[in-house]
Amino acid sequence: MSKRMLVLGIAALQLLSLAATAQTPPTAEEKAAARAHRREQGAEAARDFQPGEGNPIPDARPRVSKADRAAARVARRPEGAEAAREFKPGEGDPEPEARARVPRAERMAANAARRAEMRRANKAGEIPSYGDNYGGK
Repeated sequence: MSKRMLVLGIAALQLLSLAATAQTPPTAEEKAAARAHRREQGAEAARDFQPGEGNPIPDARPRVSKADRAAARVARRPEGAEAAREFKPGEGDPEPEARARVPRAERMAANAARRAEMRRANKAGEIPSYGDNYGGK
């Protein structure tokens, strides 16, 4: 059985190697033709509108001179500066109120009470185990 498999394997290997070497690489003309064909397909795909893609070929905007753009910037500048200075709800308070400092002794007492409560709950079995049977009851 193993000798047959060896002989069949060698025969298949020879057939595959002959098929691989029989292929000729594409010529420069064939490569150029394939590239031109792909370019045509891409241009056609760009012309076809696909919903959700937006406009693939947007309309050309009229050219605006540098002087017109500078004048528009100057006109917008005071309004933009005023908008940057004023508070807008939803943006958060730019200068939040200072929080009252909690003395260290109070923080330590609160932490000790929290740890004691966790210790009690753990000893009472109220804290679930997150071991191998996580999610099980």
